[in-house]
Amino acid sequence: MLENSHEWNKENLRALRLRLGWSRSDMARRLKCDLTEIAAWEDGSTELLFTPHIKGELALIHRQADECSDEVRFTPACENECDKNALSQIDFSRVKADLE
Repeated sequence: MLENSHEWNKENLRALRLRLGWSRSDMARRLKCDLTEIAAWEDGSTELLFTPHIKGELALIHRQADECSDEVRFTPACENECDKNALSQIDFSRVKADLE
């Protein structure tokens, strides 16, 4: 997990932003910094020197992205399993009799 400031570089900062589908403006708004700072960090024209606030926000954003990824990955399988189990609990002969 990328929580320490020394682990953040322009590539993984940009990758995190794109993973979330955010524009540079979205990232700037979330980090409470200027759009020009995001652009400079991602372009590599400025060294990534983050304040404690930005380090904390990046760690939080990264954790949230991981949790969303897990939810997206596992939810369809869980829903499929629930659907299979739910269908096996229904006595279709009773339903048919009730409808006739």
